[in-house]
Amino acid sequence: MLHRSVKTARVCGMWIALSSLLSGGAYAADLLTKAPPVPYVEADNFWTRPYLLGDLGRTRLKEMGIDLSLQLGDEAVTNLTGGSRRTAAQAGQLAFQAKFDMAKLAGIPGGLIGLTLVDRFGNNLNTEAGIPALQLTNEVFGRGNILRLTELYYSQKLFDDRLELKGGRLPVGSDFFFGQCEFINLTFCGGQPGNIVGGYIFNWPVSQWAGLAHFNITKEVQISAGVYDANPNYLTTSEPSVYFLPGIPGSTPASGVLVPVELTWRPGGHLYGTWRLGGWYDSASTIDGGLPGIITTIPGVGGVPDQFLGDQRGRYGIYESILQRITDEGGPAKGWYVYLNTTVADHRTSFEDYQVSFELKHTGTFAFRPEDEVAFAVGTTHVNSAAFGPNAGGNEVPIEVWYGWQATGWLNLKFDAQYVINPGGRGFNGAGVKTDNAVVLGMRTVVKF
Repeated sequence: MLHRSVKTARVCGMWIALSSLLSGGAYAADLLTKAPPVPYVEADNFWTRPYLLGDLGRTRLKEMGIDLSLQLGDEAVTNLTGGSRRTAAQAGQLAFQAKFDMAKLAGIPGGLIGLTLVDRFGNNLNTEAGIPALQLTNEVFGRGNILRLTELYYSQKLFDDRLELKGGRLPVGSDFFFGQCEFINLTFCGGQPGNIVGGYIFNWPVSQWAGLAHFNITKEVQISAGVYDANPNYLTTSEPSVYFLPGIPGSTPASGVLVPVELTWRPGGHLYGTWRLGGWYDSASTIDGGLPGIITTIPGVGGVPDQFLGDQRGRYGIYESILQRITDEGGPAKGWYVYLNTTVADHRTSFEDYQVSFELKHTGTFAFRPEDEVAFAVGTTHVNSAAFGPNAGGNEVPIEVWYGWQATGWLNLKFDAQYVINPGGRGFNGAGVKTDNAVVLGMRTVVKF
């Protein structure tokens, strides 16, 4: 109870401080849902305005080059079947974001400074209910209930914006992989590579020191490459000097570098989309937990076993991501959208070696509710057949549907249902006991302050 009180006080304190800052702020960036908020209008209406607290000088600050946002995302879920007990769990995050346009503030065309702080809280339903799922059934949980420095970077665009150079503390998913998160099951949310090899690809809200470049070959085609400091110290939840302050990450040296490369095609027009094809290489070379150690030999040493396979060679993978609008029913957003994501990780070193997801969404569900949405998704995560345990070679298959109600301009609610088939790959928990498929009901709440 004391821990919860301290946590509540810390969240409230952060909220009070950021609210004070927003008294001169700008419009809110959308970290969890579908589209950026509409511009603030002069005729203020509590139910239709895009921010709970109103304009508060945001428009003026944005004109000056300072763009601030504060957003709360929360996921409450309960299992009707599956696991070892029936219970409920709730998790969320408070995210503050600031962007500083250096052209307006310092006369540097194309320059931008970005800052994002994320404070997470709550519990994991899989743990609370004993569901042995590979992927979280409330995705916003994870990486510690702490305040993290998620982004602190400088970006510079050059040559008529054809080249962007970016460096600082960054999550890989800010610039690579599929970036949307509109479902509650982690299979359908965020960067897939980090979903299945999260031991060395760190998704939001964890950041790493990084440098990267985006180059626009044409107006629609872009190639990107980056280098990220691969250091497991970034995952710590006990040393603020590592996970929060932009300092040297602890005393343990980096275990290697992570290098992602991506080719992106963004067709324009009414049927716009984002198509990605990429891959990554990580030089750290460690086998994921749950895989057997494979002994190799070094030529010229008489065939004497020397090291594990994972200690000699790096890890890698490939991925594709398609986000495509397939119908235009009027307006900037109304219509059907399809998503297809596939990630294949190195079979030699990955406990989960592939993940596939298919999503279908419709915006403008009813004529009298033009901003409401409905969505369906099905996916699978595969356990490496070389892994230890009864789940080896199995597939976890989640199915999810939701209805998104844009209750006000600043409040979005998603009413959600999940059905997780063979949680863990074949349905076995850590004790080797077979568990039922999981039915999970939930609601996601997003408030833009």
